[in-house]
Amino acid sequence: MFNHRFASGLVPTILLAIAVAGCDTIGQPLTPFAGAPAGTVAFERIDGLPEGQFRKLVQNLSSEADTRRIAVVSREGSAQYRVKGYAAAQIRGKQTVIVWVWDVYDGNKQRVTRLGGEEAATNRQRGWGAADDQVLHRIAHEGIDQLATFLVAPPDRVPAPAPAPSRSIDVASAPPAADTVSLALAR
Repeated sequence: MFNHRFASGLVPTILLAIAVAGCDTIGQPLTPFAGAPAGTVAFERIDGLPEGQFRKLVQNLSSEADTRRIAVVSREGSAQYRVKGYAAAQIRGKQTVIVWVWDVYDGNKQRVTRLGGEEAATNRQRGWGAADDQVLHRIAHEGIDQLATFLVAPPDRVPAPAPAPSRSIDVASAPPAADTVSLALAR
């Protein structure tokens, strides 16, 4: 006859023993939880946001990182990864969309991934005025979610962009295109 009380006590005991014994053959502890984010992260800066929205976004990022147990350190401290962010408010018809991009760099200052997204404002404000608490919270939530996914299984390196297809044209003798536009971004 099968003893259900014995079995119900045995299963948790076995699971606990497996978790405690989480060592490899040379006695080194393994990651305590599979899929937990690993590594430390420092946010260098997030360009483009007005001061008020920047401060609120930083608060939201901190809260979201704590929730997902991501080790965020001061930008002056030592970190395995450094994040530089950019944000822009785009007006599309009657709606404002906040577009954001985070570049994640390794200790060798090489970009290892790019995270990003868009959050549409649901209020009637235009431009940065539309970046209310809900929009900033959604950006922080999505950004930290993408960062956590990266930290669980970071790739070796972001592939280099493919070279532009070559054309057999002699650049020195080619006349300048009439529709060429020069664009400089100023801050």
